[in-house]
Amino acid sequence: MKRFTAQIRHSYDTILRMCRVQDDTFCFGRKILMALAGLALTVLGAWNLASAAGLVFALVGCWLLVSLNFPARNRAQSIRQALNGQYPTNRYEFYDKHFVLLAQNQDVVDYSRIMRLVEDDGYCYLFISAQAAYMLEKASLGTELSRFMAFMEKATGLSWMKPYKLSTFNLKTILELLRGGKQEKK
Repeated sequence: MKRFTAQIRHSYDTILRMCRVQDDTFCFGRKILMALAGLALTVLGAWNLASAAGLVFALVGCWLLVSLNFPARNRAQSIRQALNGQYPTNRYEFYDKHFVLLAQNQDVVDYSRIMRLVEDDGYCYLFISAQAAYMLEKASLGTELSRFMAFMEKATGLSWMKPYKLSTFNLKTILELLRGGKQEKK
């Protein structure tokens, strides 16, 4: 019995957003290290700006700070080139034990394959690996969104999580990262 239907009309913006969520979810430790190194080099360079080494440190530190999202942007650019402007519209049908992606090729996915449930303000991401996820638009679920999210938690044994963000970095985030960022089964 079909329980829910959802969809997404992809664009470059949705691809970029998915790449950023993937990066924030699975590579956040790298972002923290880059930010700390960038900050340290910038401060060290500013403290010793009169010398050539200080200038180099400051430039490298600033470059690290502004390039935190470079890997996600690079992946999104690669995907855009591969799609050659032909962005897909994906439709999903959710059943008791699996869901079906209705696109160019029909893909049947058992809920046991989902390793992480991630949500942001506009989308749900069903990760089957650190490199692959199914993305769907929350608005396409309409009033069924809360029921869908509860259903997915029950079907997968996972809890929904938000992508990590530098602006909300705290002790809980550190503990999750030390645990490997793993989402525990219920």
